[in-house]
Order: sequence, then C-alpha cells, then structure tokens
Amino acid sequence: MGTQQPKDSCCKMIMKFLFSHIGLCAMVILYCVAGGFIFEHLEKNNEEQICYESRSEYQPMENKTIESTLKIFYDLGGAITTKSSRELMEIQLRSVLETFRNNTLAIGYDGRSCDLYGKPAGPNYEWSWAGGLMFSVTVISTIGYGHIAPKTVWGRLVCIAYAVLGIPLMLLCLANIGDVLADIFRFIYARICCCGCCRKKKKDKDKVVAMKPSDSNGAGPWESDKSMILSSNQIPPTATEFSRLPTRSPTDSFDNNDSQKRPGSAASRAGKVKIVPLEVNKKNDPIVLDDDSDSDDDDDLLDEQKITVPLTITMIVIGGYIFGGAILFGLWEGWDWLQSAYFCFITLSTIGFGDVVPGTDFENPQAQAQLMIGAVYVLFGMAILSMCFSLMQDEILAKARWIGQKLGIIDKESEE
Repeated sequence: MGTQQPKDSCCKMIMKFLFSHIGLCAMVILYCVAGGFIFEHLEKNNEEQICYESRSEYQPMENKTIESTLKIFYDLGGAITTKSSRELMEIQLRSVLETFRNNTLAIGYDGRSCDLYGKPAGPNYEWSWAGGLMFSVTVISTIGYGHIAPKTVWGRLVCIAYAVLGIPLMLLCLANIGDVLADIFRFIYARICCCGCCRKKKKDKDKVVAMKPSDSNGAGPWESDKSMILSSNQIPPTATEFSRLPTRSPTDSFDNNDSQKRPGSAASRAGKVKIVPLEVNKKNDPIVLDDDSDSDDDDDLLDEQKITVPLTITMIVIGGYIFGGAILFGLWEGWDWLQSAYFCFITLSTIGFGDVVPGTDFENPQAQAQLMIGAVYVLFGMAILSMCFSLMQDEILAKARWIGQKLGIIDKESEE
C-alpha cells in the first residue's frame, strides 16, 4: 500500500502536466515530428521504387516513338516531296507525339534520374523528413493539400490511425491554447489600448458618494441619545437626501442591542425603529464610504474580465498574419502577392485545395527548409485563428447581451 500511493501521485502529476498548456503544445509538436519520421520510413523507399517502375514503362514508349518517327521519314520523306506527302507526314508525326505524351502523363514519369536519388546532383525525395512533417501537419489540422499522399498499404493504414489520434489532439490543443492566447491578448489590450480607463471609472463610481443636507429643518447634527428615535408608523421629516446608501444601515446593531436590553421601552413596543439623520455635513463635501484596497483589486480584475476586444482588432490580427505569410512565401517561392495571399488564406481556413503548396520545387536546394517553415506557419496560424475566434465569440456574445438588455429581453445584471 505504501508503494502504491507514490505511483498514483506520480501518474497524476504526469497526466496533469500532459494536459496543461505546455504539455498539450509539446504533445502536438512531438506528434508531428514523430509523424514526419514515420511517413518518411514508410514511403521513402516506395517513392524510389515507383520511379524505377515508371521509367521502365517510359523507355519502351520512347523507343517506339522514335521508330515510328523514323519510319514516317523513310516512307514519306525523300529527296523530293510533294505537298500532299508533307501534309500526310505531318499528320502521322502529330499522332505519334500525342500518343507518346498521353502515355507519359498516364504513368506519371517526369524524366528524373532514379539512380541519383539522395545524391547532390540528383533529385530530392518528396517523402523526406520535412515532407513527412508537412504532411503530418496537414493531416491533423484537416487541411489536406493532397500534393503528396501515401501509396503503400502500411502507409495508408498508419495515416488513418494517425489522423484518428491526431485530429482530436489538435482540436484539444487549439481550444486550450486559444483561450490562453485570448486572455493574454485581452490583458494586453486592456493595459495598453484602454489605458486603464475602465478601472478608473470603476473606482470613482464605488468610492465617492455625495450627500446633500436639507435646510428645511434647523436641527443640529446627529445626537448620541435616543431622542430622535421614531417608531415605524410615524412619518420621518425630510431632512437629508442620499444619492447612495451603504448596504448595512447603522441602525441594525442599535435596534437589536437596544431592544434586547430594554424590552419595555417604546421602541420595543412599536417594533422596528428608524434613525433619521437630520444633518450630516454642512459643507457638502464628498464622503468616502469604501476605501478597501482589496475590493479595488477585485474590481480591477472584474473589469479586465469584462473587457472584450472589438471585431475590427481581431480581423486586423488575422489579416496581418495572412499579409506576413504572403510576403514570406512570395519572397521564397517567387509567387506574386495574390498567389501568396491566396495560399495563406486557403491554408488558414483549412480548405486546402493543394494547387499552390510551398516546397514542391524539389530542384530548389531550399525546398526542405521551405516545407519546415510552411509546417510551422500552419501550426502558429491555427493557434492565432483559435485565439481570434475566442475573442470574436466573446465580443458577439457581449453585443447580443447588450441588445437584449436594450430591448428588455434580458434583465440587467446588478453591480456588486
């Protein structure tokens, strides 16, 4: 029993760390890194094998096309050719070349040298670790470009299992990190953009209360005896007008103690009593009712929780991230600004057509780095979008609640 408790506590600490903010982010990153190694191991050799098979199908077609072309020249092309023979020769050559083109596209051979895979002068692997990392990110983020896909049996089975486990993990991480980033952004917005205006208004509203004494009655200030005690059935004179009364009246303790000590008094016979202040302050100075620093801190925290970020700010953040990605990929890939912005929007919106993908020019020596940067851009972009969606949800709910209060559908919350 003694050894079981440390094991249970250790397991609880591990699970608590794994499902924390840092733990979830670390699990997603490690999951993508592991996916890159797994898919590289499963598909890399098959990619090279497919290249050899495609080239073996391409070479007979190429030889046959050359023989057909030479035969056309021998039969119809001589020292002397007529107009009709040239036209017939052109038609036959066009037919041979179209057949060769269609067959080449069907087998998917692009003319690369399969013997030079992995060498400095040879072609680069599509299923490198960077390519597998990019593929893993597109799978768990449900983007799915489709520019590369597993072709082996084990690769497809592992892809299914990888998506079944990775998609819920990614959604959980996005929901968690989105709320955290939203709180951080809301705090920064409240401190920098709002400049503490809301907190100052809250303090001024709660701490200072003005009291207006009336001049209709010439009585003096409150007296210490009980000469001004009135029963509840009597009408008190209008002496003082309060703009805000404290929550606890000073008569509570007086009523209870005095009625218990003097059960035969007039106050106890009449029931509940009221103390009517005749004059509190002749100079109309504001009176501080609450000067508790702890309550002010609580009010500050409450105000920061109530602050919502406008929709225009969140849209500017999303647009800025797309604009930054457009500049980055435009410089690296040589795309124009529209094509780069199109790729960033299609990616962050998880549409993922796959017609424009960075790092697909495998002749470029920076293709692997571009794939890695693209994967990082997708991960950070999904987190930014999750944060913005959380901020937009809070703003929309606040606006809907305000409209409901204006229309009388929702009661206004009482201020504490």
